[in-house]
Amino acid sequence: MKFIKDEYVSAFRECLIETSRQEGFTLPEDIEAYVAILLGSFVDEPDFLPSPTFTEAFMKGTMPSKDLADVCLFVRGVFPRYGDKTHLTTIGKSSYGNASRQLRIRMFEDIANNFEVVVKVIRISTTPAKSYFKDVKWLNH
Repeated sequence: MKFIKDEYVSAFRECLIETSRQEGFTLPEDIEAYVAILLGSFVDEPDFLPSPTFTEAFMKGTMPSKDLADVCLFVRGVFPRYGDKTHLTTIGKSSYGNASRQLRIRMFEDIANNFEVVVKVIRISTTPAKSYFKDVKWLNH
């Protein structure tokens, strides 16, 4: 298990809360907390893309469903112009659905069912985070 700095999670949580306040919608508390942790987990992780491809990771099961889903959600939210949006969304939703069944965690099913909403919240929320994480290359693309 990798270590995630509390200040990363706190910074992203504040950005998510501010986005909710400004945009007039909120994520359920468990999903908001999960997304803050997810974003914080990628700050010190420059090599996060599945190898060799998203499709192969999904079809061959070379990556745990939850991890693949997380990367799809992260990429769709932070890098909106990366890859085929429909394809990444399909893999992300399917992978969260699989993770929900495998791990018996309802929240992953909720993320799968609301994938595009969570992507939009991440996209909007990571904009103010750029000033806090000036040295993080993936965030300041």
